[in-house]
Amino acid sequence: MAEGEHATRLRNHLEYFAQHCLKLRPKSGPLEPFVFNAAQRKLHELLERQKASTGRVRVVILKARQLGVSTYVAARLYQRTINYPGLRTIIIGHERRASSNLFEIVKRFHESMPDEIRPSVGTSNAESLLFDRLDSGYIVSVASNEGTGRSATAQLLHASEAAFWSELPLQMASLMQTVPDLDETEIIIESTANGYNDFHTIWRKAEAGESEFLPIFLPWSLDKGYCRKIASDFVMDAEERKLAELYNLNGEQICMASSQNRSAWKR
Repeated sequence: MAEGEHATRLRNHLEYFAQHCLKLRPKSGPLEPFVFNAAQRKLHELLERQKASTGRVRVVILKARQLGVSTYVAARLYQRTINYPGLRTIIIGHERRASSNLFEIVKRFHESMPDEIRPSVGTSNAESLLFDRLDSGYIVSVASNEGTGRSATAQLLHASEAAFWSELPLQMASLMQTVPDLDETEIIIESTANGYNDFHTIWRKAEAGESEFLPIFLPWSLDKGYCRKIASDFVMDAEERKLAELYNLNGEQICMASSQNRSAWKR
């Protein structure tokens, strides 16, 4: 591949950029290249489709655990932040540790970047990462009762585990003021489920088309790691056969689900 084509793909194609430039810490062993899984690839397709249609990204994501959603969002926003001067990205978690963990992913991405394309840093601390020559960078915050991000202005925003935020309507109102109503801006709100609360209300409004947010549901079945070896005496009952057909689940996935509390995974 020609050098110019490679540089263009690094700038414009996220999956290519992730695989060639970004590193992840696996469950064991050294850092490894970031290769999209099925859930990340599906999420990317949906976000790119919305952006092509509307000029911006506004999504609320209801996700299963361990699908790599936060890692995908971190990669997406990092790619844009280092390629477009003047961009500000805000990361907001439901608690300080969660915000710090998300920020660590970004910092690991930055530290493992090839030297020739890693932007220079002017400020790096627990709450910010600013690229001096680009005049772009990150601000990290924690969801608070007073409303989040009131004094900040950003073009890209990642709101994580919003179902666990207190006073979510107040904070959502604040976030809508933080990100201008312009094309090329992105607001990505994601969370695992946490009962019938304000996040559930936001999700239902998105489902009903009553907001600008696109609802995206990412079930556990997208991760083929959620499976268990089929026991010799295992036989699907009628309800399990129906679920397997409805959600395209194989026997090992049904075994995994049936070994847990069924009310937690049936939808």
